[in-house]
Amino acid sequence: MNRQTRGAIAVGIVALLVRLPAFFAPQTLGFDDGQFAMSVIAMRHGGAPFKEVFSSQGPLFLPIAWLGDLITFRRLDSPRTASVLAGVALAVLVFLIARRLTAPGAALLTGVLVALSGSVLWTSGPLTSDGIGAALTAATVLSALAYRSTPTVRRALVVGLLAGAALAVKSLLVIPGLIAAGLWIVSRRRFRDLAVIPVVGVLTVLAASAPWDLSRVYDQYVRYHTDAVAERPIGANASKLFRTLFERDAPLLGAAIVALLAGIAFLASRRRRAAEAKSGSPSGPETGAGPSRLPVLVWLLLTVAVVLTESPMWRNHVAHVVVPLVILVGIGLASPRMPAIAATLALLTAPWSIVHLGEILRPQPASGITATLEHRLARLPAGALVISDTPGLVWRAGRRVPDRFVDVSILRITSPTPSLALTGADVIRSAQRPKVCAVVRWSDQRFTHFPHLDARLRAVGYRVTLRAPHGPEILWVKQSCRPPRSS
Repeated sequence: MNRQTRGAIAVGIVALLVRLPAFFAPQTLGFDDGQFAMSVIAMRHGGAPFKEVFSSQGPLFLPIAWLGDLITFRRLDSPRTASVLAGVALAVLVFLIARRLTAPGAALLTGVLVALSGSVLWTSGPLTSDGIGAALTAATVLSALAYRSTPTVRRALVVGLLAGAALAVKSLLVIPGLIAAGLWIVSRRRFRDLAVIPVVGVLTVLAASAPWDLSRVYDQYVRYHTDAVAERPIGANASKLFRTLFERDAPLLGAAIVALLAGIAFLASRRRRAAEAKSGSPSGPETGAGPSRLPVLVWLLLTVAVVLTESPMWRNHVAHVVVPLVILVGIGLASPRMPAIAATLALLTAPWSIVHLGEILRPQPASGITATLEHRLARLPAGALVISDTPGLVWRAGRRVPDRFVDVSILRITSPTPSLALTGADVIRSAQRPKVCAVVRWSDQRFTHFPHLDARLRAVGYRVTLRAPHGPEILWVKQSCRPPRSS
């Protein structure tokens, strides 16, 4: 077993171990975790993405999540499988990318930093599309570097296939990485391959979309998000970006400081050698030409630009910034002593990030009124469905929501497009179905937009059985509910 294989295994084990608490977390880890897990559970029961199951992400995301659920035997926590495996794969892929661009010690540190990154952990422990999209982007970059080393048509096909898969999971945020991959491809100047790659990528996206109806995919994946774009709050996004990195990725920032100082020292040394060369003094041996590092910088700058101009921008998106940043840091740590110095500083700053990652590193079971809610939902009749503005609560209680309500995000509630919007009338209409036995309002940002919901539910046979004394939390239960056994 060579050094690279041992390093990849070590990075993979670290990435897996740090994600196990999130995989078995007894509560949802963010809204997306519960929403997408409920989407996967709907698919267990025959719901199709973009048809019965509203799908706001790319056409390949839910099928990948469904496959992860399947290979872990469809247990309560199984919907998170694909995300956890993507986190492990991402750490290993970044290590392998760095092995081609920097020294072995720096590459190992790079892989470990990604494996332990709080921003990446929040997208590849809970179920999100960002972790899976980032992993496919890294796979595309690695395949592009392999192509640059030995260009063949087969490798070009692999690059195109992986690029298309990344776009079919997460569109805008993966594009900077695909551009970086393209720069390495272009450097070989094999124009036939340059034509093959985008064609294969587009065909991959179309093949992933076709089973679900292209028009539905466009409406739910593209139009749904463009409808939500208003102003572009660059200042607020910048603040959120730096705050997220500071809280969740202090070790990476510590390593980045060391890499920056090493880069400054390198430039000073280079100027000195240039001056010696002009004066006729002997210079050191020249190194062979390897792949350019410039595409990594382009990748980072474009990703930052996308994140800063997004509307809305979520903290999960910071993971896409971390990947090229950590590779660039690894390149800056190529000198023999630098990885050890950076690792020491990373260890010193790690407690700060651990404190801010307590929710995902040490997840706790539900307590208080939330625990009471889950207990009451679990006691509903067999086959009962529950409408909720927080689908994850229904998931953790071992129940399902109607397929139409797997996505109840605020963007859908405020959507100006009737075919995409979710309304109070939709809630009341679905609440009257024989299979639906309860309605849960647990957030002050979603079902609170529906006026007179309490009175309307009472009029169709519901009563309040749980209410927070000071807050929006309410559980309505249908007074007479006997769902068909077939549900």
